[in-house]
Amino acid sequence: MRRKFSLKKLPKSSREMTTALFLLRCVEIGINISELDLLTIGMVLDIWTEKSNDGVKYSKAAGQAEFDRF
Repeated sequence: MRRKFSLKKLPKSSREMTTALFLLRCVEIGINISELDLLTIGMVLDIWTEKSNDGVKYSKAAGQAEFDRF
């Protein structure tokens, strides 16, 4: 059976997480090797995701009334 391989670029969210990619994410957010003992992979990915959201501008910020209703 032959498989066809696509040369199409995958979107960022569907890339396989490799060790090299994980370490690159750590470098991007300023985490060094000794700090990795204190963090889980999920924590590192959450920090990286939040860093990428830092530039997002929201039209309205929630106030105390919105939090109370929540």
